[in-house]
Amino acid sequence: MTMASNTYSHRSEQHQSGFTLIEVLIAIAILSIGLLAVAKMQVSAIQGNYFSSNTTTALTLAGQKMEDLLGKNYSTDPDLVDTDTGNNADLLSLVTKDHEELNVDEEGVSGSGIYHRVWNVADDIPITDTKTITIIVTWTKGSHTHRVHLSCIKRL
Repeated sequence: MTMASNTYSHRSEQHQSGFTLIEVLIAIAILSIGLLAVAKMQVSAIQGNYFSSNTTTALTLAGQKMEDLLGKNYSTDPDLVDTDTGNNADLLSLVTKDHEELNVDEEGVSGSGIYHRVWNVADDIPITDTKTITIIVTWTKGSHTHRVHLSCIKRL
């Protein structure tokens, strides 16, 4: 009985398995770029959510004040007096204003918040026996001042 011997010949071609160091470094670089993009996107999303939250709060504060003013007496309530007729042509003016509340918080209480609420009243505009009421709520974030406004006409 003859024994067959298994001999392996070494060929000049070698089979390679695994990754080279350069391939690993390229993969890490691509992964890092992707992770940085996701992190930047997350920061943008957080900033957008913060701005949206402030805008929603400002609109809520304007709406609450509008409901309050519409429920008041047309001719006798001091909150519905047109104290500066110079702003009747531009009720969105913050330079000349009829009424204001400073540092309003999310609950509508003055004194400790980031919002500034102004309302301007114009008598007999656009027609007789009406009051046009415009409420402007502003807030500052960094160097930017943001604002929302609501307008309504109250009849006698």
